[in-house]
Amino acid sequence: MSVDSVIQELRGKNIHVVGLAGTEGATVVDFLVGRGVTGITAHDVHRPDDFVAEFGRTHQWLPADQREPAARRVLNHPIQVCWADRYLDGIERADVIVVPQSWFRYPVNAPLRRLRERGIRFSSMTQLFFEVSPCPIVGVTGTNGKFTVAHLIHQMLVHSGSRAFFSGNDRSHVPMLYYADEMTPRDWLVLELSNRQLIDLPYSPHIAVITNIAPHHLDDHGTMEAYVEVKRTIVKYQGKNDLAVLNADNPHTAAMAGDCPHPYLFSRTRAVSQGASVRGDAIVITRGRLQQMIPLGAVQMPGAHTVENALAACLGAALAGASAAAMADVLLAFRGLPYRFRVVADAGGVRYYEDSLATNPTAAAAAIASMDRPFVLIAGGARPKATAADFASMRTALQASPVKGVLLIGATAPQLQEALTGLPVSAVGTLERAVTEARRMARPGDAVLLSPGCESFDQFRDYRERGDRYAELVAKDGGAGTS
Repeated sequence: MSVDSVIQELRGKNIHVVGLAGTEGATVVDFLVGRGVTGITAHDVHRPDDFVAEFGRTHQWLPADQREPAARRVLNHPIQVCWADRYLDGIERADVIVVPQSWFRYPVNAPLRRLRERGIRFSSMTQLFFEVSPCPIVGVTGTNGKFTVAHLIHQMLVHSGSRAFFSGNDRSHVPMLYYADEMTPRDWLVLELSNRQLIDLPYSPHIAVITNIAPHHLDDHGTMEAYVEVKRTIVKYQGKNDLAVLNADNPHTAAMAGDCPHPYLFSRTRAVSQGASVRGDAIVITRGRLQQMIPLGAVQMPGAHTVENALAACLGAALAGASAAAMADVLLAFRGLPYRFRVVADAGGVRYYEDSLATNPTAAAAAIASMDRPFVLIAGGARPKATAADFASMRTALQASPVKGVLLIGATAPQLQEALTGLPVSAVGTLERAVTEARRMARPGDAVLLSPGCESFDQFRDYRERGDRYAELVAKDGGAGTS
């Protein structure tokens, strides 16, 4: 499809956009109004007086001084808006309802479920990405590592001389719709795709990458099987010329190979015939008779999960035409990303790692397993219906690690304390107390790791606020920032 054909099809439709203050809702309205689409009704749970502040909170990709003018521009669009008490008024008459990715999590949106069941057409910003992109898409999903892998693929393509665009599942990244007029068929679009973006998405990318699948977001989907099926969407609609990158060491992703027209596997533990694996001191990528080799030493961050991320990124980038030299250069320069296992300070001989996006036990276990020096772990937060059994992977990783102590914060402290019986565990309540105690416990040559294994919503607005607060606390008491 093209932008023109998508717009032509929407002209004359009664279009309702849910969540005007959010990045997704505002972006869709900007995109449609900017192309002359009329008949748009937007809905927002906030009151008009609160709109500018909420818009600013959800549009972190805009410079701070541009957020209020952008909010005013959206308010001045020739659309109808149903605010607060009138939220969802008249939406049952819609021809098309454009929803944000997390709409189904909120009780106030229960009427939308009934409308979807009635057969009213639903769309999303992500669906529009696929419909208007003139160039091939590399889509990356997975429980852990998807943003890092998508970022690396984008950088590898750029360093190879390709023109590539990137859009992450994060309010700090520019939504792809704002690039639509710049892109050409010769470019690449790299997308990070969350489970919520994949729900009901009727498209798959030209190159689909799945990093791994582990229990997470089961409150969204009900069962692990349903969660796996949502992740499968990224390959479900692939055509005969499309390519899939799958983790051979993960049973859920490996099982999808038979459903893909052209599967390529990556493995940290064994050789693969078509794909990427570790051979001696090199990452080897095999595609037919073509081989590319990248020095394993180019991977600078510690841990098995960082090698797996490198394998997935190199294979995905290679399939899009990246050179081995560009892949090696990007890996050599990479030192982690905010909220994703990065070093935020070295102070008094102690290294401080921030991994706030480890919002599930599997992600935290991967970070724990990567620690190659004595360390103090800060963990805990919010996890719906948490049980001690949920944290078995963290316990296993800690038992094999040089951990000196575990400091627990947040609502899941009791379940974590039960799961980690026999380990040096203390419940300290807050992140502030945890950092103070970790500093007291750590010695030169040690590390302190924030890898919560839980979501942040009991004490923080989101994982970003939690990670930023950790970095502030470390710096406040004399840490020398390195990020």
